[in-house]
Amino acid sequence: MNQLNGAMALLLLMSVSSTAWAVDCRVNGGEWARVTHLTVPVTVRLDADRVRILMEGARLECRFTAGAGPVWGADYWETGNASGTPWTSGPKFVSERSGLRINGSFLNTPVPAGIRVATMPNNGIGYPIDITPYILVRNSPSNPIDVRAGDTLGLLRLTSSNNYDATRPQLTVTYTAANNFTISPSTCTINNNNPIEINFGDVHQRAIGTDPLTSTIRRDRRLTYTCPDPGITTPITITYKGIASSFSPHLLTMTNPNVGTALVRGGVAVQVGSSFLSRITNSVGGDDVTFTLVRRAGTFPTPGATSGSGVLVMGVP
Repeated sequence: MNQLNGAMALLLLMSVSSTAWAVDCRVNGGEWARVTHLTVPVTVRLDADRVRILMEGARLECRFTAGAGPVWGADYWETGNASGTPWTSGPKFVSERSGLRINGSFLNTPVPAGIRVATMPNNGIGYPIDITPYILVRNSPSNPIDVRAGDTLGLLRLTSSNNYDATRPQLTVTYTAANNFTISPSTCTINNNNPIEINFGDVHQRAIGTDPLTSTIRRDRRLTYTCPDPGITTPITITYKGIASSFSPHLLTMTNPNVGTALVRGGVAVQVGSSFLSRITNSVGGDDVTFTLVRRAGTFPTPGATSGSGVLVMGVP
């Protein structure tokens, strides 16, 4: 009888994985945690000098990781890591120029990798990572940016090295918006950014018309457009922003529900939320517009004071 002798070989499967070295960090005085990634909510606001849109309010601290090295050891934090550049803007800001304020110095993108941010001795003390991302405001017309709370604003990347071994822990910080914020990222202005007050005065309720184009309660205004840099010539849009009245999309809502305010330009009532086309030539431009008070058809508004507010926003087609 033939016997089949078989041999079984033991196949040893081995896997090799790289270690993701973590760092000790916390945000806004919270609990310390060993992390490779953090998400921090920040406030988006226009700086007082109107040069930058800042993303600030998150107090990020890190420290030498306990038990990770000799008592004389120190960590050195620098910009950038293996995942990418020091800063990448989020979807709302991807077409805008950006930068990082690092320890008080403003550095526009591309921010170099390898900039020393902080040194952390082995003493258990937390040290601030003093970095604030920003967006540069343009000197030419551009469309408004509408940031909603929770939006991803961008990614900050950092690397930690030290004076005792070759490990290179990395940290990526995702910045998210803690607030709603709408702004035109441009220094071009309408009427030098001064409020446009429309005071219709004392009006008899029966005198208010029901059509924006024929109502006799009206106020004419001149809109002037300017950009700080010379030589800018471009078409622009002016958008009539606010809350439309319940009885007409062409009227801005007022505190009296039976009254609204229309913006008329070139014989056409501009619908609330829509825009009209204009132009800037050699950094200046302008339009003559009319604001009219309009009542709901078939009603006579209750006597008394009424008010409302809207915003005119410059953009590009």
